[in-house]
Amino acid sequence: MSRKTKEDSIKTRELLLEAALDVFSEKSFSDVTLNEIAERVGMTKGAFYWHFKNKSDILFNLIEEIHLSFEREFEEKFGEPKTLADLNDYYKKKLVPPDRNDRFMKINAMMLRRFEWPDEVRSNLLLLLKDQITREKRMVNDILRRSQEEGVIRKDIETEDVSAAITTVFYGLFILVFSKTVAEDLTSCADFISDAFRKELLYKAD
Repeated sequence: MSRKTKEDSIKTRELLLEAALDVFSEKSFSDVTLNEIAERVGMTKGAFYWHFKNKSDILFNLIEEIHLSFEREFEEKFGEPKTLADLNDYYKKKLVPPDRNDRFMKINAMMLRRFEWPDEVRSNLLLLLKDQITREKRMVNDILRRSQEEGVIRKDIETEDVSAAITTVFYGLFILVFSKTVAEDLTSCADFISDAFRKELLYKAD
């Protein structure tokens, strides 16, 4: 495939994914047709199959691309934490409510319909989230282990247990912020939660 043809193919795929976002944010999964998605970018259903196998395939590819783009943008903007202090800043930034632009509102509307999606799509989404949480636990665990080696935190704690607790708490708060479940600014919670963990990590109970 020539470079120009490959670039055209990538561009067409991106257009199809954006068209799918438009449609899936407006309708339930069962009401969406492949023709409708293809027609939004001036394609035929036959051309659609060059890029995606079926309706479930384009939906999951769309979800995966949204998920990966959020991760890439956050990492490029803020980097990866290396110390306990960095970790507090990392989660404070993650808890900043996202810009509620038009695309965000479409993504949110689509995600609110997730209980209508096929089991296969929802299972793949769950695997995607589990993978993200596993990588985040590993990141936190690496910071805790380095802190132990440097004598910053207690030697007797199980870093894997603590990293699981930290990740679970902050990931839960992130979901609340992203889904607009709460209206409050939760960034202030990051300092309180981080201080609570830090006190437990640095000092033994009497």
